[in-house]
Amino acid sequence: MSWRSRWRAGVACSLLLISLNQTQISAASSDEGPTATCPFTYEQHSLGDIRSGAKRPYLFGGIYNQTKRDCINCKREGLWANFCSFASKGKAVPFWDNQLCSSQTVDAVISRVLKQNNHDLLSMTPCELWPYMRGRTIWVIGDSMSKDLFKAIKCFMLEFQDLATYHASNNYTAMHLLDSIPGYGEPHCVHMPQRTRLCQVHGIQGDLFIEGNRTKVGILPLLQESMAHPYDIFIVNFGLWHGETKQPEYKENLHQLGKFYTDTKDKFPNLFWLETPKQHFDSADGDYKVPWIGTRKGPFTCQPVQGLSMDGDGALHAESGNAVAEYVMQGSWRNIMARDILVKKYKLPLIPVYNSSATAWQFHRVNFDGQECSHYCHPSIPQLWVWVLQQTLQKYGIRPIA
Repeated sequence: MSWRSRWRAGVACSLLLISLNQTQISAASSDEGPTATCPFTYEQHSLGDIRSGAKRPYLFGGIYNQTKRDCINCKREGLWANFCSFASKGKAVPFWDNQLCSSQTVDAVISRVLKQNNHDLLSMTPCELWPYMRGRTIWVIGDSMSKDLFKAIKCFMLEFQDLATYHASNNYTAMHLLDSIPGYGEPHCVHMPQRTRLCQVHGIQGDLFIEGNRTKVGILPLLQESMAHPYDIFIVNFGLWHGETKQPEYKENLHQLGKFYTDTKDKFPNLFWLETPKQHFDSADGDYKVPWIGTRKGPFTCQPVQGLSMDGDGALHAESGNAVAEYVMQGSWRNIMARDILVKKYKLPLIPVYNSSATAWQFHRVNFDGQECSHYCHPSIPQLWVWVLQQTLQKYGIRPIA
C-alpha cells in the first residue's frame, strides 16, 4: 500500500476532526516586502580579529562576547542559555556537558577553517541565515546527527527565541502519532519572530519517513497533511542506524523518499537531503561495524582514514592506489547510494556536509562510556553545517516569505 493510501485508510478522518483546532502559521503579508529585516544587528568580525583571538566567530559562541550591545538571552538561566555558551558548568549536567568541546578543540577547528578558503564562514552572522528562515518552519528530521544540526542552528539563532520549547502543533492526533515513532519522535519547536519556527523530529531509520512500516503513517506525509505549509523547509537524513548488512533496505527507503518528493514537490518544493557525516572508528574505513553491536562499547580510539586529505577548497583527495581512501573520498556507501538515487534519479536537493567531516577525526565527543567516534562536540563540525545549509538555501533560491 502506498504512503498516500496508508494515510487515507489509517488516520485521515481523525486528523480532519481535529484540524480546525490546529495552530496555523500564515505567510507574511505582502506589504512587508520581499526583503527580510533582521531584528538584531551584529558587528562584522574581521579575519585579523578572529585569527588573533580578539573575536570569537558567531557560529562558535561569539554572540556571548559582543561589545556594542548586550545579548539578553545569553544572560538568562536555563539549559539552552547555558549550553549555547559552549562553556562547561562544572559537569552539573553531564549529558550536555559531555557534548562540549574543550577550548583547545574549538581553537583547532577555527585554525582548520582559517587554512581553507571559506573564510566567510568565520564572519557569518545570524542575520545571514535569517532571510532563509523568516516566515516559515524549518523542519529538521532524522537521527542524532540531524539533532546536532538542530542544536547548532538553535544556538546560532539564540537571540531570536524566547528560549521556551513548544509542541509542533495542537493537532493532538498528529502529535500522538509523532510521539509514537520508534526512537521517541520528540517533536518540538522553537518560536522566532515574524511567524518563524525551528522544529525537530527524531526519526532514526528510513522506513519511518514515508511508508510508515512500523507506524500508522510516515513522518513526512503526516507533517505535510496535518501541520506543515507549502513554503516550509524540510531537512531530512537517515543513515547511521542502517548498518552495512541493511543496504537493500536503505536503498528501498531512499527510493521511497525520492518518489515521495516527486509526487509532492509541486506543493512542497523545499525538501533537502542532509548527507551522512563521517565516523572515525578504528576500522579501515572508519565506520562502526554491525558485528560490534553488543560486543564493543566505549571508550573508542578515533582515528583518521589513512591516505585521505582535504584541500583548501574543501575537496577530498585519496592517496594514489589506496582503495579504501578512494571509497571514503567518494562518501562511503550511504552517501554514494543517496547521491545516485536521490540526487541523480529524483533531483532532490542535497546539503553537502560530508566533506566537512571526512577528515575531522579529532573533533568527536565523549558520552557516558567515554570517547565515541560518531558525534562531534559543540562547537565544531556541526557549526560548519549551518554555513553549508545557508549556502545551499542560497543556491536553490530560497527567499523570505512575502
